[in-house]
Amino acid sequence: MHWVLYFTYGFYVFTYLTGLTFFIRFDARRRPLRRRLIGMHLILAVTTFIMVTSIMAIGALPKPLPPPRTTAQQSFMWHIRQSHSAELERYLKSTNTLYPSVKSLP
Repeated sequence: MHWVLYFTYGFYVFTYLTGLTFFIRFDARRRPLRRRLIGMHLILAVTTFIMVTSIMAIGALPKPLPPPRTTAQQSFMWHIRQSHSAELERYLKSTNTLYPSVKSLP
C-alpha cells in the first residue's frame, strides 16, 4: 500500500514540475504552447487527480470493529468445562463410586 502512495506522490511532483516548466518556457516568454504538450499535461493532471482521490477513498473505507470483550462465563471453553463437569457428576452419582465431587476439582 505504501508504494502506491509514494508512486502517486511522485506522479504529482512530476506533473507539477512539467506544468511549471511549461509556464516558465512558454508563458513567461509569451510564446504559444504546442498542443501535444498541452495534451500531455492535461492527461498527467487528470491521472494525478484520479490517483490522489482514489488514495483518499481507500483511507476512508470503514474498518471492521474489534470483537467484543468477553468474560470467562461467556467463553466457549467455560461452557465446555461446565457441561463436562455436570455430565461427570451425573455419571459418578449414578454409579455410586467413591470419587471426589466434581465441584472440588480445579
